[in-house]
Amino acid sequence: MSRLLPALVLSLACGAAFGADEQLTQFSAGDLQLTVRRSVQGVSVQSLADSKQAQELLAPGPRPLFTLALRQGGSTSEAVLASDQGWCQCVVTQAATRLELRWSEPVDESLAGLSVRAVATADARASALHWKLYVENPSTNQSLWRVVFPQLALAGPGADAAVLFPRGPGEVQRGVWERPFNYHGNYPDSGCTMQFMAAYGGGDNPRGLYLATHDPWGSTKDLVLQSDPATHSLRLSFEHPVPNMGLAGNSFALEGEAVWGLLRGDWFDAAMIYRIWAQREAKWWPPLGRDGRPDTPRWMRELNAWTITGGAPGECVPAVREFRAFLGVPLGFHWYNWHQIPFDNDYPHYFPAKAGFAQGVAELESAGVFPMPYINGRLWDSHDRGTEDFEFSKLALAGVTKHSDGAPCMESYGSKETNGQPVRLGVMCPSSPLWQNTVSNLVWRLVRECKTSGVYIDQVAAAAPKLCMDPAHGHPLGGGHWWTEGYWKMLEGIRNAMPREAILTTECNSEPFVRWFDGYLTWHWQHEGQVPAFPAVYGGAIQMFGRAYRGGATRDLALRMKAGQQLVFGEQLGWLDPGVVKQADNAGFFRQLVQLRSKFSRYFFAGEMTRPPALLGDVPKVKADWQWSGEWWVTTDAVLTGAWRLPAEGRLLLLFVNGSDAPVTASVRPAAEWGLPAGPVSCEMTFGASMPVTTAAGVPEKPATFAPRQAQVWELRW
Repeated sequence: MSRLLPALVLSLACGAAFGADEQLTQFSAGDLQLTVRRSVQGVSVQSLADSKQAQELLAPGPRPLFTLALRQGGSTSEAVLASDQGWCQCVVTQAATRLELRWSEPVDESLAGLSVRAVATADARASALHWKLYVENPSTNQSLWRVVFPQLALAGPGADAAVLFPRGPGEVQRGVWERPFNYHGNYPDSGCTMQFMAAYGGGDNPRGLYLATHDPWGSTKDLVLQSDPATHSLRLSFEHPVPNMGLAGNSFALEGEAVWGLLRGDWFDAAMIYRIWAQREAKWWPPLGRDGRPDTPRWMRELNAWTITGGAPGECVPAVREFRAFLGVPLGFHWYNWHQIPFDNDYPHYFPAKAGFAQGVAELESAGVFPMPYINGRLWDSHDRGTEDFEFSKLALAGVTKHSDGAPCMESYGSKETNGQPVRLGVMCPSSPLWQNTVSNLVWRLVRECKTSGVYIDQVAAAAPKLCMDPAHGHPLGGGHWWTEGYWKMLEGIRNAMPREAILTTECNSEPFVRWFDGYLTWHWQHEGQVPAFPAVYGGAIQMFGRAYRGGATRDLALRMKAGQQLVFGEQLGWLDPGVVKQADNAGFFRQLVQLRSKFSRYFFAGEMTRPPALLGDVPKVKADWQWSGEWWVTTDAVLTGAWRLPAEGRLLLLFVNGSDAPVTASVRPAAEWGLPAGPVSCEMTFGASMPVTTAAGVPEKPATFAPRQAQVWELRW
């Protein structure tokens, strides 16, 4: 639900008086209009408006612009200070494209000397505000612990209101202003893969607000969405654990910028804003050439399918070879349990491998299979030789992440020691030279001694950073970007020493590691409302592969839904058990998609995603249990669509996958982002011969019929 701007706010002049001790200041960035209110004890955001649409974006009762949490040494109780109250001195100054807000002299005398400065710079062309925040803390007994900035409470942005947030590939939820909804993402991890959100509405003409932190270092932070159905509002905030938390006198400066920008569009348009920033400034953006990532081996860029199984060579090699022969194209093989130690136990002592492992690797590679064994990139077992503490305490413990009380950060995953006790694994600090060398040596042995095609380093892009508080590690305590930098150093050394044709991959897809991995395992992309925002940003910059394919009564439909979504999202297909060849219907459908992707693979490694086609007509839904965590029902359109282009070559690929059991007839609505010329466009379809298309849209004017359990591809050239 939106509300129109009050005429009073629209007519205010900059610096107009608002009572004896209060002042309103209006600041514009194109069509985005900000009004701040300076009161006796603080400064608050009074209004954030789309002046072109005469629409107020904020809900009644706006949130503080920032909130600070501080602790005295040794205490767990917190003093909380917000932007809108608790200050004796506040100043608002304005220049043409710059607004500066200052807070000083806290009312709480224990916080004496604390001051805050927020600076907003206007980008009129983009109708966006770029924020910087600085907190000065000269205290000798107070430590700054967390900073929440920025935060807003938004009103519903119109009809069919939606919010985009960065879980997995990106997720869109609708109607959250009217129902309870909470999202808390710990960036960077599997549930928070990028640093932006968006709220928009308007049906066929969507508009709203883009919110992001453009932090080129990938510092740890939390992204929070929380609805309040009673007030029809949605709170969006970014929470920052402060570097050197626990140390008195620590200050804070926001890395990069926070951005509020008017959004003329939907999730795809928000992703394009973020992609432009990431290409320009993110330290993890890799060099790209005409053929994609030059530092990723060609075979990996051109790969189209993956299988997952494990064990000794005799237990898995024959089945993998059979699957490869069935598909008729090269195959990636994610090899688990190649080691003699149990899974999630006795890490990191993976060697010796099971008998014949190196020979099995060679046999598979000669058959067109690329074996990629598993290791873990975070964990050291506290009883790392059966039930014995072999090297954990005497060697690893010093490099384990620590809580504020000095206790090591431990995790368990259901595995058991031989005495029945849970395996407890220490989370290693990525800044530890011991851990960096340990992982490097494991990779070296696998790719050099065993000649594997690459190595999968589990959890790096999946698990959130630990706020390590061990001062002996030499990194800032708690927050900051030392976590990503530690892994960057480790992975840079590994890549420099690896054979040119070997790859590195990891679990899930948090963005700050893109430059150092060749592939991300996207097995967790399993949620209702998923959209390919991550592929829209990073398509061509890294290869994405794999979904978890599981059982249940609707297993077959779930497989078709997942494989179809993988294809249109641009992922390398599968991560299937090779036994799928014995499931006639599933195997045939999957092979069809793999061979289709193989024919057009260049679009996915050298091209970029563009706006997926919209279908006009009665497109039904399908629903299946995806078995992600117990019963896990997911609904999608029966026909899934995607679009990928090679802009320098004047080529566009439109993909359609009907995973249902019935034909669907619909028309395709062209998108401006496709960049089609006004003149004739050649359109070649998989269901017919090459045919000229004379419409400016470049697609057939009549509705198309999408056959059940079939994929179609339209390749447009101009």
